[in-house]
Amino acid sequence: MKGPKLWIGAGVVGLYVLAAILAPWIAPHDPLAQDVVSALQGPSAAHLLGTDELGRDQLSRILMAARIDLPVAALATVLPCLLGTALGVICGYFGGWFDAIVMRISDLLQAFPMYILMIVLVFSLGPGVRSLLISFTAVGWVVYARLVRAEVLRIRQTEYVTAAITAGFGAPRVIVRHVLPNTLRQTLIYLTSDLVFAVTALAAFSFLGFGIQQPTPEWGSMIAAAQPYITTQALLTVVPGLVITVLALGFALLGDALQERKRA
Repeated sequence: MKGPKLWIGAGVVGLYVLAAILAPWIAPHDPLAQDVVSALQGPSAAHLLGTDELGRDQLSRILMAARIDLPVAALATVLPCLLGTALGVICGYFGGWFDAIVMRISDLLQAFPMYILMIVLVFSLGPGVRSLLISFTAVGWVVYARLVRAEVLRIRQTEYVTAAITAGFGAPRVIVRHVLPNTLRQTLIYLTSDLVFAVTALAAFSFLGFGIQQPTPEWGSMIAAAQPYITTQALLTVVPGLVITVLALGFALLGDALQERKRA
């Protein structure tokens, strides 16, 4: 099952990335253009997925939303990964008072539900991409730091690292050439799985009104805007929901495939 999972996951994610890149050329209409006369129409030759409450083409908005959701979800995963990896390497390699302080802060953050902390931060900073990235980074670095720290503590005791230290190599060289590369595989596996959380959390925050605001096309906010019409125009909520689900499934399959390869 390792092969199918990897290829299916990569194929799904690749299609989304391709759609995001080509969206300005393949979107049939301007995603922001309103036509109230054509509002809440069902699928037709002119609008393959129908129109929303303001007459905007649903397919065009879904395609253009990929250009927002994918980069934001990627940054919301990469930024805490970079911060957590840096802190984890320093804590695991040097230890001491800095390690104790960082671990106590991580204990404090993990004592609270992640979503609650993120909602508090976004509410304090105001809705928008900047607030989302700050909240994801401020909360998400903890798992990466603990994961990398544990790996560094293990690698620090290996013979090749001990030999490098005995040979007189400085700490920066040992970390960059011998320690950090051996932590990347486990970090990449978790990062791939963490993208599932980033995609769904981004949609959830936008749905609740804390994320990307209308009229910018975004899958979560599209679902929220279509709620009043769910009984008459179900596609307005079903299609963005399926888009989010399939993308999350693609990242989940990639993460599972990488995890299985690591165990093999």
